[in-house]
Amino acid sequence: MKLHTLGTGGPRLDSDRGSACHVLEAVGRHLMFDVGRGAIHGVAANGLPIGEIGPLFVSHLHVDHIGELANYLITSWIEGRRKPLKIYAPPGTIEIVDALFQSVYDRDIAFRTEGEVAFGPFIGADITELSGGQMVGGDGWRARCEEVEHGHGLGFAQTFLDRWTCFAWRIEAEGKVFCFSGDAVMCDGLLRAADRADLLLQCCYLPSSALANPHMKGVGNYTLACSDTAGKIAARAEVKRLVLTHFKQTTPEVLAEIEADVRRDYTGPIELSNDLDTFEF
Repeated sequence: MKLHTLGTGGPRLDSDRGSACHVLEAVGRHLMFDVGRGAIHGVAANGLPIGEIGPLFVSHLHVDHIGELANYLITSWIEGRRKPLKIYAPPGTIEIVDALFQSVYDRDIAFRTEGEVAFGPFIGADITELSGGQMVGGDGWRARCEEVEHGHGLGFAQTFLDRWTCFAWRIEAEGKVFCFSGDAVMCDGLLRAADRADLLLQCCYLPSSALANPHMKGVGNYTLACSDTAGKIAARAEVKRLVLTHFKQTTPEVLAEIEADVRRDYTGPIELSNDLDTFEF
């Protein structure tokens, strides 16, 4: 299997890193995880077949994870996709996609289907909204989502939390296991998804030295795993290989500190991903 890390940054402005988007090659398929800023550029730069990629597995509904979804649906259709893009995602995704194409990009679609008729009728998405623990599958692969904690401890009202579902994804194919953490902190759902995975793609937003005040400690404890916990997650889940992603704006010194922090807790292979990297396993 091959993992392409197309976007390894977060929501903050970063000239070197796009937002979350990754593609796993397995059983002759290209499975996509999130579709944040720069996803289309990453697909093109790595020479991936944009018209054939799918399904798309969404971790959660933050802009740095779905911000390029409408553009991706339109561009992949222009580039030859002739089947609905299958999307597995948290509740609320259908509402977002309906709003995008009925109220935001309806003129774009009308232009390309009523005037520029070469592409034929617009082909959008086939979305299945899931809850934690559900499993889906295809020819030679199966996927399970687990609900994870991403900001859940920040004191939100229950009315918001009822609308806020976040996933880690576990993929089984070719006798191997891949796990994508999404933006999870240490929690039972993430440990279930990552359990003894051959490769865990784990968010690691900041080095531990950056967690120096109450606000930043809250980020590390409740919002995004950082270097003080990423290695502990991998060790507890007994994963065979750890690839880190979803960094805030970085320098070589910050990345070196993150790696040193994580190595104190996890003794297996550790790699820090960059945009357009490929990992074989």
